[in-house]
Amino acid sequence: MKDLNGEDWTKVQALFDELIDLKPEERDKRLRRSKVSPDLLAHVTSLLDAASSDGIFEMSPPDLSLPDPATGYSSLAAGEEIGAFTIDRLIGRGGMGEVYLAHRTSTDFEQRVALKMLRAEAAEQGGLFDRERRVLARLEHRGIARLIDGGIGPDGRPYMAMEYVEGEPIDAWCRRTGADLDTRLRLFREICDAVGYAHANLVIHRDLKPSNILIDTAGRVRLLDFGIARLLDDSAAAPMATQAILTPDYAAPEQLGGGTATVAADVYALGVILFELVTGAGPWHREGASVPSIIRRVLHEDPPLPSKTADRVGAPIASGRIAGDLDAIILKAMRRSPQERYRGAIDLADDLRRHQELRPVQARAGSTRYMVGRFVRRYRWAVTASAAAIVAILVGAGGIAWQARQTAIERDVALDEARRSDAINRMLTVMFRDTAETDAGADATVKQMLDKTAERLVGSLDNSARSATLITTLSDLYVNLEDAAGADVLLRRALARGIGGNDAVATAEIKLRLASSAAAMNKSDDMAPLLDAADAVFRTDPARFRTERLEVIGGRAQLARRGGDYDSAIRLLADAMPEADRVYVENHRDLLTLYNNLLVYMVEANRLDAMPAVFAQADAALKRTGLEKSTQGLAIMQLKGIRLLKLDEVARAEVIFERVAAQRKSVFGPSAGLAADLGALGRAKLALGKFDEARRVLAEARPIATEYVGQGALSTLVIGLGLAEAMAETGDVTSADKVVGEVAPLVTAIAKPGLPHAMLARTQAIVRLKQGRLDEASAALDRSEAIIRAMGPAGAANLKGFPPIRARIASAR
Repeated sequence: MKDLNGEDWTKVQALFDELIDLKPEERDKRLRRSKVSPDLLAHVTSLLDAASSDGIFEMSPPDLSLPDPATGYSSLAAGEEIGAFTIDRLIGRGGMGEVYLAHRTSTDFEQRVALKMLRAEAAEQGGLFDRERRVLARLEHRGIARLIDGGIGPDGRPYMAMEYVEGEPIDAWCRRTGADLDTRLRLFREICDAVGYAHANLVIHRDLKPSNILIDTAGRVRLLDFGIARLLDDSAAAPMATQAILTPDYAAPEQLGGGTATVAADVYALGVILFELVTGAGPWHREGASVPSIIRRVLHEDPPLPSKTADRVGAPIASGRIAGDLDAIILKAMRRSPQERYRGAIDLADDLRRHQELRPVQARAGSTRYMVGRFVRRYRWAVTASAAAIVAILVGAGGIAWQARQTAIERDVALDEARRSDAINRMLTVMFRDTAETDAGADATVKQMLDKTAERLVGSLDNSARSATLITTLSDLYVNLEDAAGADVLLRRALARGIGGNDAVATAEIKLRLASSAAAMNKSDDMAPLLDAADAVFRTDPARFRTERLEVIGGRAQLARRGGDYDSAIRLLADAMPEADRVYVENHRDLLTLYNNLLVYMVEANRLDAMPAVFAQADAALKRTGLEKSTQGLAIMQLKGIRLLKLDEVARAEVIFERVAAQRKSVFGPSAGLAADLGALGRAKLALGKFDEARRVLAEARPIATEYVGQGALSTLVIGLGLAEAMAETGDVTSADKVVGEVAPLVTAIAKPGLPHAMLARTQAIVRLKQGRLDEASAALDRSEAIIRAMGPAGAANLKGFPPIRARIASAR
């Protein structure tokens, strides 16, 4: 038969589709009446013969989730022991093996497994079975059902015991739950993460499909069945040996054509799965279509546009939400040429993440109109007011001038980054040289290394911008360790020595960081002049210093908050959020820090009802970026507990504080954040009357806070007062009085009366009550309540704590 062109194949396809479902005698009559050429007729006849034969693709792939409904055949009986496991029942049967639910025979602990055993009649496929065991043995990922054990059964057949996953295929789960688009894309990205892990471990799955991807009872993706997987470093694996077991709906063209399956084959299958998840239908399968016709379409046709398919089949997701990015992403993953697909599963997932974040996707790279469209859609509220300016930028001389300006900005930023990279290299060199020269050597802590390096650098640097970058880089490391006190000392010494004095921008950077450390050290009077001086420099070039100006706004909001002007503090941050979303598009941690600060101000201002909306935005950002257990993620979780504490849901708050403190301690160790976690936990235990537990927790928190934020910092003072109250409540009035005596001078040194003054007076009231000095207790409580009432709405949540103490004083008289 001669080769056919595209028009010929269209005619062949049309005639094949017309004939495939007819009875043989009717089909023959129609063929005889056909007016197509002999060559085309020969191709049609060949396809029809293939469809009628007992070939490898004749039937749908076996469903391993259910026993054979026709026979119920099982080669192992319930109660039979295979290795360390006892058979419960057959749960699936495929072309190569049987899968049983089994449990570990040992009574030491309970463990259910999916035990897979090679079928007796499939003995010639023992090599594939062994290969699957080798594949699974090298994979340990939360999204992949893991291998637990393996061996040889009494009859000589090999078996393997895998983690048993209770779940539902991803497509069925999405249908049953009515999952929205974001949920489907999130789950699909989890699939990509698991597949990407397998690829990183040199494993290609080669049979990805919804029935091999379960959603477990916890809502997590679990990838199963590496039965025809191939090790990339396995030169003995013959690609044709397992072709008969492929599922043609999801197989890449090169697999069906007899070529070698690479990572690109899994990417193709992922594209098909994503197609089904958003449209509810496969790209190749049509009502009544035979497997040979599916194979022909895969080999010779391009897949249909997903959004058009969605229109035709009544998809679970509106076609308008698929059109554009998702169309492009899916079709890029499914391109016939492996070289034109995504390089791997992780690249595919990253492009989906860009789509969800309303950023340009790689699948549509190169279209100026598209790039501008994405910008406008993402920032539609901000863009509306400046549409005319955007038009001017995009055409004519205005566009050229703008481009030149951007080039200059990018050049300056690149120079800054190069300077910073050089600073990091120099600083690390000094740090490790210092450590090697000390007796501590390898046992030195990071803080000891930083302190030693800071001492040496401050004494040796000049007043150049390069030297200033070394200082700001080192101060950032202190901040990352939540050691504000260390950063504050370093920056003040650097300014006093004139480091960076030859460069206005470098000096402004030091002052901006010093304003931040001053806030953490409760040195509010220092903040305004530092912020003003820094902002005067950054205002000279707003386009270049967008990030720095946002940091100045954050500092001014902090200053307003410390002055009790919560309206201004909240307004400053809320107004800055659109700009922050643009500036921090690749810097998720700084964006989350802004969310955290906004939530802190809201909880302090007692705007508890408005917080859930901000929590929702912050949670979406955390989930999108995978930073739930970062310092910012833990801080936001802690704030959820503080809000509950203020709403008198103390038991729920305690659970959150326990979890946050445990996670932060295990990941980050002692830090300012851990001190705050323990302080909040101690407060919750005080409110629940768990005074011994409160004392233990707050006693642990106080030295950590003193070390990392300083003795006079607000958080340290609050923790100290809570500890004194717990001591008094447990009967140790002497120790309580001593702690109050240590804290009181530091609180009274704060000029403007506020929450710390109110807490001091309240703690004094508790101590005097326990001492039996009831008049003094009553007077102290009056002082505390007066301060709280003067705070207005910000102090309202604290008022409900006074009546119980007054009642205790009254009952003691």
